[in-house]
Amino acid sequence: MNQKFVNSYVVFDTETTGLKDQLDKIIEIGALKVINGEIVEEFDVLINPEIPIPEIITNITGITDDMVKTQKTIQEVLPEFLEFIEDFTLVAHNAPFDIGFINANLLRMGKKVLQNQIIDTVLLARIYIPRAYNYKLETLKNYFKLDFGSHRSVDDCKTTNYIYQECKKRALEFVS
Repeated sequence: MNQKFVNSYVVFDTETTGLKDQLDKIIEIGALKVINGEIVEEFDVLINPEIPIPEIITNITGITDDMVKTQKTIQEVLPEFLEFIEDFTLVAHNAPFDIGFINANLLRMGKKVLQNQIIDTVLLARIYIPRAYNYKLETLKNYFKLDFGSHRSVDDCKTTNYIYQECKKRALEFVS
């Protein structure tokens, strides 16, 4: 994974029915396109997982079976997501999790896995935010006193983007 800072990128996040990309399903994808440090476009789609959403996931995310039952499936959403991200560098918090779910679905569809450069803000936070209690997104959100929501894709993207920008700022201060 690339940890070089860039000014234009796509921050993305998934919400899923569980933790296993070979077994569980994506129920939401959110993304923010950032050009020269400014958010210019948003992607936010609920996805019909074609299986019941476990109660624990509904309790965490607030996403219910009723909310997704008439939504597009991942097979319909992934091409739209790929068009949105283009060849931009992707930024995610705990990137292997989200990338794993996207790639598992791409492979099931007979498509190639993502070739985009990837930046993981967990790795950056461990370097540039050494005083955090831990590096969970919620912990870092509270550390910076951010008022974005939690456990919904676009809100988590906003927190991740803030963390990325903060790490980038601290890296530049460290160099100068």
